[in-house]
Amino acid sequence: MKYLRIILLIGIFSSCDTFFEFSVYEASVTKENRNTTFKNLELLNNIQVSSQDFKFAFITDTHYFYNNLKIIIDDINKKEDILFVLVGGDITEQGVLKEYQLFYDIIKNLEKPYLTVIGNHDYKSNGGVIYKRMFGDYNYSFKVNNNKFILFDNTVWESNKEPDFDWLSMELNNSKMFNQIFVVAHMPPSTEQFNDDMKETYKSLLYENNVSLSIHGHTHNYFYEKNTVDYLTVPTIKKSTYCIVNVQNESYTIEMIAL
Repeated sequence: MKYLRIILLIGIFSSCDTFFEFSVYEASVTKENRNTTFKNLELLNNIQVSSQDFKFAFITDTHYFYNNLKIIIDDINKKEDILFVLVGGDITEQGVLKEYQLFYDIIKNLEKPYLTVIGNHDYKSNGGVIYKRMFGDYNYSFKVNNNKFILFDNTVWESNKEPDFDWLSMELNNSKMFNQIFVVAHMPPSTEQFNDDMKETYKSLLYENNVSLSIHGHTHNYFYEKNTVDYLTVPTIKKSTYCIVNVQNESYTIEMIAL
């Protein structure tokens, strides 16, 4: 009986070519799926904006809600006035390659440029390496109509590093040149991952450099606070929810969309 079990197990594993196809450490991103951030920035730079005002959409915490992601992308594609889309992190649940590929295969149907920031779930397993290969730098910025957008990696625990506040400070030091500055980071400064010094550093940098709006996900709940610096947290797409920000000359308005 013992030998029969061994023979049966050998037969099962030899007949299932894909039994261990997706290792949690697999990070071999295909060539065509690499450097997505650079490709989308090029697309955005090639768009001619006819008005000083423009709109962008913000979605976050897609995790494994793939059907809802499809619904949201279809809705955004119908809105011609949305210029680009920002994705606020937690693209994945466990940070494995298969999840990244599923996200990529869905969002490539988006008919507008999209830019991402990494979330804490995206660092799990070998996710940090996969993100870097599929998208690019963790920290970067771009400009639209004299408005600056700063995408900032503020994950602490899963990344095993502190946020690069020196980089953020450098990106903010020319803030007076722009109509408005928008900072996007996965976690709000109230996150459990920030100690008191980190919270104070983040808020002080934004306050001292006239940031208009700091946009986040992570908590899966809606939060909006207007102050000298405004803070917005957008819910997960679990209920097919996303946000549209209408940028005007020196102000903005927010519209929450629930499908």
